[in-house]
Amino acid sequence: MEDRIVCHCMEVSYETIKKAIEDGAKTVDDIKEMTEASTGCGGCEDEIQEILDELLRSEERRVGKE
Repeated sequence: MEDRIVCHCMEVSYETIKKAIEDGAKTVDDIKEMTEASTGCGGCEDEIQEILDELLRSEERRVGKE
């Protein structure tokens, strides 16, 4: 479910994090700066890292097939 909230403190959704990655975010710090996710309690930082890893791996596989 892509419209789920990942960061409840700042109300940042999966889709917003995905868009930040598409716009060039490569680290959790990039995501924090671009979306403010994980700048409240920080409890979602591990989940943000998992999303980054998943989406960046997908991007690497897609680019490798071109």
